[in-house]
Amino acid sequence: MGIILLPFYLVGIVFYVMFYKALRVKGFGGISAAVIVLIATLPFTYDIVITNLLSLYYCKIAPPNPKTKIEKRVEYPISIYWEDNVYPGFNKEDRELMIINYLDGEHLKMIALNGPEGKIYVYRAKEGEYERIKKEYNISEWYKRGIKEYAKAIMKRVKIYTKQTMPKTNYTVTFNEVKLPKFVRHFLYSDETKVIENNTSRVIAYNRRYMRFFYNIFPDAVGGLYYYPEPMCGYEFYRSFDEKVFPTLKYMYGGDIANHKSLNEVLYEKYIKKGEK
Repeated sequence: MGIILLPFYLVGIVFYVMFYKALRVKGFGGISAAVIVLIATLPFTYDIVITNLLSLYYCKIAPPNPKTKIEKRVEYPISIYWEDNVYPGFNKEDRELMIINYLDGEHLKMIALNGPEGKIYVYRAKEGEYERIKKEYNISEWYKRGIKEYAKAIMKRVKIYTKQTMPKTNYTVTFNEVKLPKFVRHFLYSDETKVIENNTSRVIAYNRRYMRFFYNIFPDAVGGLYYYPEPMCGYEFYRSFDEKVFPTLKYMYGGDIANHKSLNEVLYEKYIKKGEK
């Protein structure tokens, strides 16, 4: 992303330098020319100044520090509850993907997922079920059809609970927006992933991200985006952060993955179209 925008930034820098030099040629002193350039361009660049000052505070000073920390890695979590409150929740296609990518019946035997409507969907793998079904297919057919059959078999056995009645799990992974002050939300967005060891209530890993908007002078430069996708600080890929904590599990986490709905779209609909506070 930064490489794509690099030419635009270079053009901006060249413009400022040429403007500054033109003022010097006309007899303005160095400080005076710099102040004039700053004042003349401030209506177009004020958000850059404010964004970087805010990100300096939130990334370097405000807790938590560091922004990403893993105190413990777990190879056999056995049971995990994923709670996504940003998208929010896992729709049917997402839940199928979570089974395909995580529920192997060995390292992870039970997963619980919050749905968009607030229900908790619990899925369990039977002993040896994954390997038994896998043996019925060759490698190419397994990834084309077999693994979906495995997921469908498990989804038929779904148990639906509320958060109060759901069975206990060994670990909980939460994904929540961090509510920033109203003024700050005009320039930054923040979310946090936490991994909690339930028997001790200890947070064994977390990742706090701070993302900025596209700057006013370079709006939607890569095709209709509003939030700049690379964070100012924090681990970039929230979908795979928990994979770092549970290294034996495969990649995939997040809402509406199957429908290719990005976090950018979700935030745009929530805050720009609907105008939520």
